[in-house]
Amino acid sequence: MGFFDLFGGKKAAEEAEAAKEQGIAQQKEKEMQAAMDAHAGMEWPGYPKLNPVNVNSGEPVEMQETVTAERKNEIGDMIYDDDIPAETLKFLSNQELLFLLTALEVFQKTAPLPGFEKNHRKVYNEILGRVRDSEMLYVLYDVTTGYPFIDHGFANVYFEKEIAETAARLYFNQFRKVIVREIKVENPDDTSTVKRGFFDYLYYVGIENIFVDNGAYRARFKRNEIVAAPGDWNKTEDNKNPINPALNFAMLDFLEELRWPVNYEKRDEVVKAKEMRMLSLIRNGRFIIPMQHEGPVEVMEDGMMKFNKDTKFKFLVIKTKDEKQFLPVFTDAIEFAKKLHGSEWNAAVFTYQDILKFVQDKEGITINPDGQSVVLPKDRMMFLEMAGQQADQMRGGAKKVPQTAGGNSEDAAVQKALNQAMARMNEKPKDVE
Repeated sequence: MGFFDLFGGKKAAEEAEAAKEQGIAQQKEKEMQAAMDAHAGMEWPGYPKLNPVNVNSGEPVEMQETVTAERKNEIGDMIYDDDIPAETLKFLSNQELLFLLTALEVFQKTAPLPGFEKNHRKVYNEILGRVRDSEMLYVLYDVTTGYPFIDHGFANVYFEKEIAETAARLYFNQFRKVIVREIKVENPDDTSTVKRGFFDYLYYVGIENIFVDNGAYRARFKRNEIVAAPGDWNKTEDNKNPINPALNFAMLDFLEELRWPVNYEKRDEVVKAKEMRMLSLIRNGRFIIPMQHEGPVEVMEDGMMKFNKDTKFKFLVIKTKDEKQFLPVFTDAIEFAKKLHGSEWNAAVFTYQDILKFVQDKEGITINPDGQSVVLPKDRMMFLEMAGQQADQMRGGAKKVPQTAGGNSEDAAVQKALNQAMARMNEKPKDVE
């Protein structure tokens, strides 16, 4: 090969590579223009409705636009980039990021965007990282329960206090009693061996779906995208203690619906469906009961206690103002510690069927007395067990399937009732009771 052939070949290869890159660039430009033409006439999206509920209200509360028209034009064109630089996203505010995510989703529905999957994941991950790394978030709490407010299965967390407070006023116009709480994502004052941050706490109360900045530009996340379930990463977690996240969620969801002072078509069906889901989980649950005992006792591998005829024991009782006695039971160690941390009472684990044997001389039970405080009278407890046994027989004694906070047949019934009710509510405003 001659000298000129060598360099001529190199030059030809460089020219071919340049032509290839130019062709790719032209193709990308063509795809971008095609996408822009497909979206011609579309306006940048505004923030979605807080939720599908329509009720009569007084002076309307409106969320002020959180992204200016000028910034929308500057940021919005990024949806046509086939690969948004990750570094660029770091310079956007939280609401600008959420607007960009919304724009990607809205425009993609009309016509495909170049690099949509890649860009959507980048924006989504940037927002997710900011939630995970936040020192402080603002969370809507339900005054009627004292727990995070649940709306259509979602908790509501916010980056900014002002947006959270405006959302709270929007909910107030729907007759929801909510307040804004400033929450440390990780509590630096927690000195316990097993540390629990806010998103760990949501696991215990069964909240797995989260809205970020609902009422403005928003995003949906799963709690386990932010932090894994405590038992998945913290091997020191005592697996002998029951946790009952599905039941905790079902109790909160039922109580909030029951205490929401509005009338809407099929309200009775929704409340009933949520109550039945809760009762089903109660019957199949394992609970912590404060007790004291004398004599031999065998502690089983699952933390439950086995007594013999020589064992003597007594249970803690709670008295009402009219001197009625109820047996307090707890869904998990967190609820138990609220009332009995540092006390002389031991914690034993029993099934619902065991508890029926202990409640004979009591009026019933109260579940998490310093929490949801759900009261079940003794006669209703008996009826629940009989109904459950009949249902088991009708199913042919089929083995019970473990249930989670969002994936069981009772949830399906609740969701069906909710969907029907929400469709009716959306037709016209309903009156307050």
